[in-house]
Amino acid sequence: MINTYNRIIKASLILVLLICIKPGASFASIDDDVAEMSGRVGNIKSLNKKQQGTWLPVPIPISNPTIGSGLQLALLYLHPKTSADPTALNPTSGFMGMYTDSNSWFTGGFHDGNWKDDLYRFRVLAGSGKFNLDFFGIGNNSGLEENPIPYSIASDVIFSQLLRRIPGSKDWYLGVRYAGTRSSVTFDKEVNPELPTVTGNAITSSLAMLSNYDSRDNNYYPAQGSYFEFVWALNDEAIGSDFNFKKLNAFYSHYLSFSKNAVVALQTRLDDANGDVPFYLLPTLRLRGFPAGRYKDNSMISGHLEWRHKPIARWGYVVFFEAGNVADTIENIFQTETIIAYGGGVRRQVTQDKKLNLGLDIGISGGDSAIYVNIGERF
Repeated sequence: MINTYNRIIKASLILVLLICIKPGASFASIDDDVAEMSGRVGNIKSLNKKQQGTWLPVPIPISNPTIGSGLQLALLYLHPKTSADPTALNPTSGFMGMYTDSNSWFTGGFHDGNWKDDLYRFRVLAGSGKFNLDFFGIGNNSGLEENPIPYSIASDVIFSQLLRRIPGSKDWYLGVRYAGTRSSVTFDKEVNPELPTVTGNAITSSLAMLSNYDSRDNNYYPAQGSYFEFVWALNDEAIGSDFNFKKLNAFYSHYLSFSKNAVVALQTRLDDANGDVPFYLLPTLRLRGFPAGRYKDNSMISGHLEWRHKPIARWGYVVFFEAGNVADTIENIFQTETIIAYGGGVRRQVTQDKKLNLGLDIGISGGDSAIYVNIGERF
């Protein structure tokens, strides 16, 4: 209970601090998962309408039950616009560093760009970090839920992707992605002989085909439109991996505007992995209310429903309901226990002209609860 109060106090202090920052400051959010980190970097867009490059120092609060509470600092460079199309995304580069009270840290850099009037989009990210986490076992009845085993993972990461708009289409893109990691996992095997086998400096190397569709009216705070992505990745010794496995990731988000200030956001996600998958890359159920690694297995499906309302200028709130399952195979996904989470939060628009929100969420799932400080929306 004391830890819960401490988390609330830390999250509240961060929220108050950032609300008091002069409007016009810029913020960004990097999720606690490397893949999602690289995906959300693309949302740091069009923060300055001037047709010239701009350097921006960016403070990023962190608070979640997976890696704890702390701060992330980034130095961003917003490149001059490369397209005459006003809807095209602005190229962005940056360097980042993160540290939390669990002694977890990450440092790296990225570039997100496009050329030929947004005909091509590309993204690269490289970094290194160490995260101190808890191992809850595999599946939702592993026996370790109440007494997880601490472990640390140190990783070097490289990520890159290239997309091209499908001819004759406005919102569809096809492309390829490469992701590589070199990781070392450490925890006390004497605590539990059933812990997964871990080798020093294990390397994963994957090539993926992906497609996405994006008709959202705003990438910070969508009120209408849809966003879809499908990724099929192959890890194989032939491309330098120590593991042989296939992985599928897909999500679909849809946004409905019921009034000028009220939006319903819906999302469904599906992840599936087959083969010799290291435990730290297994599909994970990401609901608000418990640490991200609590429920993981070969297959995962989840649904998310969120009501977003802004009753007064630049202030709003959200109410959400989420549910999901993990299983050893996709065929058994609905034969396992459904995990449910719900909660709510407050939002503060940090700039006058951009719909970029600072948020504080409280999630509840069973007997667990968790505090989250976010920049931008969850989906």
